[in-house]
Amino acid sequence: MKKVIAIIISVCLLAMSAMALAACGESGGNEPAPAPAGSSAAPAGSSAAPAPTAGGHKVGFVTFGLGGDFFQQLADTFVAKLTEAGWDASYVDGKFDPTTQIEACENYIAQNVDVLVLWSVAPEAMGSVVESAQAKGIKVLAFVAPTEKYDLLMVSDDAELADNCNKLAAKWIDETFADAADGSVPVAVFTERDAETGVIQADELLKIQEYSKKAAAPMEVACTAEDMAEGQNKAENLYTTNPEIQVFLTAHSAIGRGINNFYTSESSPVKDLSKTGIFLINGDASIAELIKDSADNASPIRGMVLTGSVEDTANEILWGCEGLMDGTIDPGFVKKADTIFVDAATAQDYINTGKTSITPDDFK
Repeated sequence: MKKVIAIIISVCLLAMSAMALAACGESGGNEPAPAPAGSSAAPAGSSAAPAPTAGGHKVGFVTFGLGGDFFQQLADTFVAKLTEAGWDASYVDGKFDPTTQIEACENYIAQNVDVLVLWSVAPEAMGSVVESAQAKGIKVLAFVAPTEKYDLLMVSDDAELADNCNKLAAKWIDETFADAADGSVPVAVFTERDAETGVIQADELLKIQEYSKKAAAPMEVACTAEDMAEGQNKAENLYTTNPEIQVFLTAHSAIGRGINNFYTSESSPVKDLSKTGIFLINGDASIAELIKDSADNASPIRGMVLTGSVEDTANEILWGCEGLMDGTIDPGFVKKADTIFVDAATAQDYINTGKTSITPDDFK
């Protein structure tokens, strides 16, 4: 879930890339209790929270950054879920910058929050501020990116998530280009390497040939921002020089949307999208809608992998915060995420339930 993960997403998701992690499996500590349920949503862009209920705790979330839909929705939903449960909850935009994150953590420490949720851009730079928090009795929930010390780590495997994206893409490539010679299908990997997660996932996506016998050695398209405009501009430029490339992989959902925007715009030179495929890491229900549309070739986004929906992830953070405060989670507990696979056949299931029936065993 950039130094994390798959920005998770989207930025580095990333993503960069992804995350807290619904459908998690335990890898240490005591047996976790189920995550609390809830369905409220905070106003878009709001980081302010209503006053907590009597006896409530205070929590601050220093985000990875707010450069994509997933990140903003997660921050807003985090505030909504924790507030609904009686917490005084707020977030600060980490801006994909370690210095900004350190300053935000220091501010939360000065406010004497009970729990500090931290999605680090550069975990190795956060050691001192985490120690300062813990010295004041503040519980530290490290999200996606493992800091050296933490009270709870909610994490996904960046490389594994990217490998699962390769598996989903490879299945589509080998089926769509069944008559193509081995090693002949051109592939481009759109990368954004500002954060460690982006580096890890980019390197894994560039191994697509290990998963698809039809794929050619991929071309790397280096992006300098993790947003739709960058994805669209890079896709347009690439088409000018390499129109034969029809398969695109990226660890960043916003970049993937941008590629999609180029190919689906009225001015797009490509009218037949039946052999155009975009695969990405992380995303949300709106991307699942585009994946569903790919069944009729109305969209070239064919699939995504992620570690949980926004609501599932926010519920997991709530579970973690409450467990740290009531003692049901032992210090040092690690909660590891499974992968959710979304393709055209399962997109509606994901939209309805946040889960699908696809498992890693389906690619063996």
